[in-house]
Amino acid sequence: MTGGTPRERTPYGTAPVSDPDQLTLGGLDSRTTPAPGNEAHSIGPTAGATAIDAPVALLREPPVCGEWSFDIEEQPDTRTAVATAGPGHGPAPTLAPAPAPRPIPAPLPANAGPKAPRMPTPSTALPALDELKSIHEAHPGDEQTALALSNALAKRGNIEGALQVLQRAIDAGADSVLLRLARATILSGRLRYDDAERELQRALKVKPDDPSVLLQQGVLACRRAKWREAVGPLERVVRADPDSGQAHFYLGEALSKLDRLEDAMAAYHRAGELEPENWRAFKGVGIMLDRLGRPGEAAEFYRRARDGQRG
Repeated sequence: MTGGTPRERTPYGTAPVSDPDQLTLGGLDSRTTPAPGNEAHSIGPTAGATAIDAPVALLREPPVCGEWSFDIEEQPDTRTAVATAGPGHGPAPTLAPAPAPRPIPAPLPANAGPKAPRMPTPSTALPALDELKSIHEAHPGDEQTALALSNALAKRGNIEGALQVLQRAIDAGADSVLLRLARATILSGRLRYDDAERELQRALKVKPDDPSVLLQQGVLACRRAKWREAVGPLERVVRADPDSGQAHFYLGEALSKLDRLEDAMAAYHRAGELEPENWRAFKGVGIMLDRLGRPGEAAEFYRRARDGQRG
């Protein structure tokens, strides 16, 4: 889509990206944010309620991979110094022209806003919460009901209840890859990155080449600033699913931190081609051009990113 609120593909259809300046992995509402260290007092059932009914306050996620790149710093002059004669002082340094720039692809179209994996949201109207609970009790192995109920509980802030529903469905024989992916999404939204990684590893044992699991694994590595670990899974995703704009964007983020500037620029550019509403892809291309000593070309992409963000 172009303009309006960016949306992304999920196992249930599409879901809105609520905040274009904060890429989220967990997809949970971060407006009810306790101070760090108080999580122990916010988890678990309230008086007289079951674990599934208990609301739990949420933590806001820290900045994601690539946020460092969105504050543009002045770049040093990349021209090289050579010696020429200076009267009375011997050879004096002057600046020689930089090498001719390498061509880049045509500019991307305007409009933008980031996309990232989020907690799945069903695209159709769901039964009431009590009805979902009743269906889940009767059919615990039905993964769609489990996902819908877990999503509803997570939106209410009941993280532990949401996790329990998914685990119960796994134990009842439901699709373990899909449900472990959902558990990993919830856990990473609570900043429980080690637990999320364990869920993804369990999913990969069942389906080692699943692009959805590999994408989350790469994004999670980015969130933990494990840039080298992020590259492998993301490269596997773009090979298996070349039309994944998310994978190309996060691959650009990881490669830029590893100073693989040309590769990062290509990944950002492809992300923008696939998802024209992703203005951060424009900015990523601009930053890579700046770092390559091509400020004139970078300015055009900065302008497009700015126009896309305003639109």
